[in-house]
Amino acid sequence: MDRRRFVATVLGGVGLYGLSSTGAFALPTAPKIKWHNDLKSAYKIGKTRDKPLLILFSATWCTYCHKLIRESLGDKKMVEFVESQFVPVLLDFDKDNKVAKILEVESLPCTVVLSPQADLLLQVNGFQKTVAYRETLQTALDKRDELIQQARAIEK
Repeated sequence: MDRRRFVATVLGGVGLYGLSSTGAFALPTAPKIKWHNDLKSAYKIGKTRDKPLLILFSATWCTYCHKLIRESLGDKKMVEFVESQFVPVLLDFDKDNKVAKILEVESLPCTVVLSPQADLLLQVNGFQKTVAYRETLQTALDKRDELIQQARAIEK
């Protein structure tokens, strides 16, 4: 997201949420994932923190992308889970087309999980409800743990 659009979004949000029926306080907002939009910097963070990248490909025109972000990833426990276990990256399918081609993204929404070593741990297309999506993400973490155990076994 470019800086101008970000500032407009933030200021627009403050204008809407800053008003309540009494005008005295702001309405509480739902928890939101703190998305990275730059894959390179997110990769560096993932390597440093030894966390996999959770890359979500979305588009402004994609209804189910917005639904996944709003409903499944908007759940408070899901936000905590994602931020504690992954480095979340939100990429625009239309703007980040080269990355989408490299990762063979063909439909939206598309979730890709990469290990800090860039191993593909998961690629799943489509909307999933919160519980199913969390289970899907957990399979990526389980696969990462398997790869770590295999690497340790080879070292011995």
